[in-house]
Formats: sequence, C-alpha cells, structure tokens
Amino acid sequence: MKKQYNILLFDLDRTLYPPECGVWDAVGDRIHTFIQMKLNLSLEDAMNIRIRLREKYQSTMRGMHEEFNTNNQEFLEFVHDINLNSLIPSNPALPKILSAIPQRKYIFTNSITFHAVRILKYLQISEYFEDIIDAQNITPYTKFEREAFPIALGLLGDPDPAECVMIDDEESIVENAKQEGLRGILVNKQPQQNGYGHIQIPSIDQIEEGLRQLAD
Repeated sequence: MKKQYNILLFDLDRTLYPPECGVWDAVGDRIHTFIQMKLNLSLEDAMNIRIRLREKYQSTMRGMHEEFNTNNQEFLEFVHDINLNSLIPSNPALPKILSAIPQRKYIFTNSITFHAVRILKYLQISEYFEDIIDAQNITPYTKFEREAFPIALGLLGDPDPAECVMIDDEESIVENAKQEGLRGILVNKQPQQNGYGHIQIPSIDQIEEGLRQLAD
C-alpha cells in the first residue's frame, strides 16, 4: 500500500525557480549593502562580517540583531527588495503542475512573506498555496536548525509529521525535516554531497515524480 502525504511544505528561493537565476546573489548583494550602511564599513569588511555572522548565528539577520541591535523586519525588507523581472524566467507549466497535486501546500521559507508573495505572484502560482511560514514565524531559529520544524507544524495545527513533506534545495534542510519525523524531497541538479541519500529531482517541474517515489 502506497503511503499518502497530506501536507507539502515548499521552499521558495532556488526551489520554485532555477538556482542559476541569480536571485540569491542579488539578495546577497543587498545584505552586504545593508551591513555597509548600518556599520559604515567597506564592502570587503561587510562581506567578512556576513561570513562570520552566518557561521556563528546560522543567519546574518540574527547575527546583526544580536551584535548590532538592527531591526529584523527592516533587514528582511531591505535585502529582499530586488528586481524579479530581470532575474527569474517564466514557467508556464508550473501552475498546471501544482494544480494537479491534491495535497495542501504551504511555503516554508527562510526569507520574508513580502518576498514570498512577490515570487508567487510573479510565477502566477499564489492560488495553490494556503499560507506562508517565513523567517519571522520561526524566530529564533532558521530552517537550518531542527527546532524550526516543530514550530512550523504547530502553526499548521500540529499535523502528524509523518504526513508532511519538506521540498527544498538544501540537503541539510531536508535532513533536518526528516530528523523531526517529516519526509523530504531534494530539488537540486547537483549530486548530493553529504551522503544523506534523499529522494532527489532536478527541478520543481518533476515534483509529481518525486512524490511518487516517496510514496512507494
């Protein structure tokens, strides 16, 4: 008997669109600019600060808030204010693909709802997602920490983790989800590096195939 999954949690950036689009690079440039402005630093120093904060706090936002008392909402809105039209190609097939999947679908992202809403509208897939769980909802954690997943499921009414699937482009995030009892699908063209052996698809266009493999 095939397993059934009732809730799908979709990552946003580099999962719902190809990673080579450069969106994350554009966000990274905005992060460096934010650090430069707030701390009056050179670009090189800002880049070094970002590396250190990510290593220590798992996210630049948390590190900036902890060490320099910056406002998280201001940070998130500034760094995600990018031009999507010049970066993300259209994907006319994606609405049809998502509409064919009967499970309840949510966005679970380390970014901000403002950014997620823009991406969903741009890709014309807003109607297929019931809600968005963003970085603010899982504070003080990020998806790179296992503790974020019980919080996210709590926001959905505490469903059985075994009935939920995390769909993400990061191996470690999919692994965190699995460690908390969820199932996972890795969306990434690159070979897996850390030996997790996740079910993997090269792009979101193959999500139905990934779900079929998961159910076997």
